[in-house]
Amino acid sequence: MPAASEPAVSPIAVSPIAVSPIAVGIVGLGRSGWNIHAAGLEQLPQHFRVAAVADQDGDRRAEAEQRFGCATYAEPADLLADSAVELVVVATPSHTHVPVASAALTAGKHVLIEKPAATSTAEVDQLTELATAGGRVVTAFQNQRLDPSFLVVRDLIDDGRIGEPLLIRRTTHRYTRRDDWQTLRRLGGGELPNTALHFLDQLMTLIPDTELQVFADLRHTITAGDAEDHVKLTIRPDHGPVIDLESSMVVASPQDSWFVVGTLGTITGTASRLRVRSTDISDLPERQAKTGAAAGRTYPAAEDLEWTETEISVPPPDQRTTGFYEKLYDTIRNGTEPFVTMASVRRVVEVMTTARRLADFP
Repeated sequence: MPAASEPAVSPIAVSPIAVSPIAVGIVGLGRSGWNIHAAGLEQLPQHFRVAAVADQDGDRRAEAEQRFGCATYAEPADLLADSAVELVVVATPSHTHVPVASAALTAGKHVLIEKPAATSTAEVDQLTELATAGGRVVTAFQNQRLDPSFLVVRDLIDDGRIGEPLLIRRTTHRYTRRDDWQTLRRLGGGELPNTALHFLDQLMTLIPDTELQVFADLRHTITAGDAEDHVKLTIRPDHGPVIDLESSMVVASPQDSWFVVGTLGTITGTASRLRVRSTDISDLPERQAKTGAAAGRTYPAAEDLEWTETEISVPPPDQRTTGFYEKLYDTIRNGTEPFVTMASVRRVVEVMTTARRLADFP
């Protein structure tokens, strides 16, 4: 199915209502709904207010009412019927994201969906079409695009510090026998949609929108349930760097988070500290290939190059959520393009579905 067009978002005329904080309804008060979304929104009172929540757990509803003074509902449908709610945050278990988001768009709400926003390109197209028809915003919570280490790596690549990038490797390694619902495929669990998706989304912004060759290895090893806990993806565009992603819960000795190879240097390091080693060969004479036997049966001596080595301390990633919501506010109130477009979501989902097919891990 071809990608649906992005919804056209028109800025709202300035009025007392338009400049008031956006009234948010959070569906799902679990780890993401409470610890990430509710906590992040609370830091932006000039832009947002939590107006309503929906969760089947009565204790969670009471906690939200006490903290925010908001309306509370046991069922998402009742929150969607609340006319005060402008923006719905879908933070329910993964397998319910598309039906809840679709219902919210049909009810005339703007919608922010926790990852994964969808499990197929057809679902992405469905959500995009609903948003377009209603003149509403729909986007996915890919806040790792604001991760400080990613932003530093992207800037280093863009400014040519390491020359032409050839390989961008991203890893998230740990050893843990997880046993919650995220280990069950029927509930939308798995390392690919839960953790790897964040970093795949980052990397896909660094390569051209072109035909891709994908290698995928998905395995279930030490965790409970039946979902994959080890993901290895290699993606080769028809031009530009190869991207290599490892996201695994079965690595006892984690490697660096970043390994980026360019024609003039490399970037290595972690989320908190990056190292850059680079050189400049523009003033050196061009190397000429020699024919015939090597003198003395020796290998050519390495060039005596001048290397620059830099260490970069990366700031903590404590602005990812608020930064994302500030951009979302600008989209809803001022009509700017969504920070995470559904076209970019579709591209990532297409790689994920291809990976599952190639790895025979549906």
